[in-house]
Amino acid sequence: MDIDLERVRAEFAVLLCDRPRGTTADITDHAAVYWDGTRPMGVHLRADHPGFDDRVELDDHFYGDAHEHLTDWFAHPRYSSRPELVAWLDVLDKSLGGD
Repeated sequence: MDIDLERVRAEFAVLLCDRPRGTTADITDHAAVYWDGTRPMGVHLRADHPGFDDRVELDDHFYGDAHEHLTDWFAHPRYSSRPELVAWLDVLDKSLGGD
């Protein structure tokens, strides 16, 4: 599958926008993509315990790091439901001045 960054964003938008909040597309053991309510975002999964290190834009850096895994993921999508992501995002949004 020949994919580029714009296509990756569009594909994740379609695949994630109607799923329940906290659903992730599990790209690798350490990286996932979720829908933030307006667009797909990446998140780094912690290796040492459940949780998240940081959320990231689906940009050239993300694409460069994940490119080798994306073709496989799109051929065999894997999703997880992560209530801990919802809790983490709620805390993060409040710290950034959200509701």
